[in-house]
Amino acid sequence: MGAMGSTDPVRVMLIDDDDDEAALTRSLLGKVSDIRYELDWVPSFSDGLASIALGEHDAYLIDHQLGGRTGIELVREAREGGSLAALIMLTGQRDRTTDLAAMNAGATDFLLKGKTDSAMLDRSLRYSIFQAAAVSALDRSRNQMAGLEELGQLLADNGPTPAAVGRIVDLIVDRFSLPRVAIYLADGEALRLAGQRGYKHPLASISRADSSVERVARARKPIFVPSLSPELDAGGEVATELSVPLLVGGEMTGLLNVASTVAAPIGEEDFAAIRLVAERLTAALEVVRERSLAHERLRDARQQPSAPMGLIDAETSAYRRTLLEPLLDVAIATAGIEAGRTLGLLLVACANTGPGAVTRFAEQIRAACPNRPVVRVADTEFAVLVAASDGGAARTEASELVALAAAAGSEVWCGYAAPAPGWAARELFAAAEAALGYARRVGPGTVIG
Repeated sequence: MGAMGSTDPVRVMLIDDDDDEAALTRSLLGKVSDIRYELDWVPSFSDGLASIALGEHDAYLIDHQLGGRTGIELVREAREGGSLAALIMLTGQRDRTTDLAAMNAGATDFLLKGKTDSAMLDRSLRYSIFQAAAVSALDRSRNQMAGLEELGQLLADNGPTPAAVGRIVDLIVDRFSLPRVAIYLADGEALRLAGQRGYKHPLASISRADSSVERVARARKPIFVPSLSPELDAGGEVATELSVPLLVGGEMTGLLNVASTVAAPIGEEDFAAIRLVAERLTAALEVVRERSLAHERLRDARQQPSAPMGLIDAETSAYRRTLLEPLLDVAIATAGIEAGRTLGLLLVACANTGPGAVTRFAEQIRAACPNRPVVRVADTEFAVLVAASDGGAARTEASELVALAAAAGSEVWCGYAAPAPGWAARELFAAAEAALGYARRVGPGTVIG
């Protein structure tokens, strides 16, 4: 699309074993007045396939007969190799079967040799180039979305470990076609390199007092800064980097830097994608911070088991579902479970979403369970730990809680679970969550376990 809208020539490759056809095509393109076409020519199937693989042309004109092979085979092999280029078939005579076969193989358009004038050729090239650009943009968007999903899952499963950060860098480069990426994470007064790809001489660490770092910290948003690791490559000098601050709790805990070169500038779509990647990474760093806080609470709770029990609420959204396990550890440590008894987990969701409904519901739960830990795990969901010798006892506790809530004017669902031998917090919560999901389908007032 850029080639058609710029003053640069549109590069066309003709793949045809007839040199007279090359002269005719060059003559037709020369008659187009508002666009400057440059024609190259290769005479064989293998040379044509190699040219398409290089991707140095804006469009490819492919003859139907190429020695012992066909243009349809060439189009098919090019598409199977991942090419999204504009591929136009040239056929010797109008044949619906051949035309359909060409389109099914992946041809963008087809023209009849000997019956095509300069206007028709120009129109076909314009259409095919724009069509190929649209397909390429859609494929890029899908690739980026798949990369974001994979990146999110990677961080959810592993957090920002060194191996995960390295994989994140690879995802950004491969999925987003950004050749130089570096991630720096806070280490005291410095930002140390956690992962990079594409830089020949990356900086191992950056001082927080560096002028570029200070600019990013003050801006609190992605900005372009002079390259922190200037170097040369075949595409030109790395003049700038898009530097994205990774902010957790108002503090800059890292930088995501992406180089912008003359050959590969960062466009609007790239900018938006980089911001999404930074958001995912920041959320993972936030989880690390909150997990550390949770373990501190666990340590304090074990040191003071008699501390008064109240509502354990989430400070941030990342502190809820993601950190349920350490929060449950805190709750277990303060639950005061008697010898010979086990633990029951109730997940209770409020059906009312009006102003103050969830707050009133939390107060009702706290009043109904004064000696039991209550953990808010979502906007309208609470986890309640109760003493329960078996599943039946857990159901009794759940039913009583639902009845109390209903008497106070709250419609609720409840899913409950009692741990099987060898279960940890993860298995206990998964079972209770599955029960709650089923209860939601049945309706308010339902207790499932």
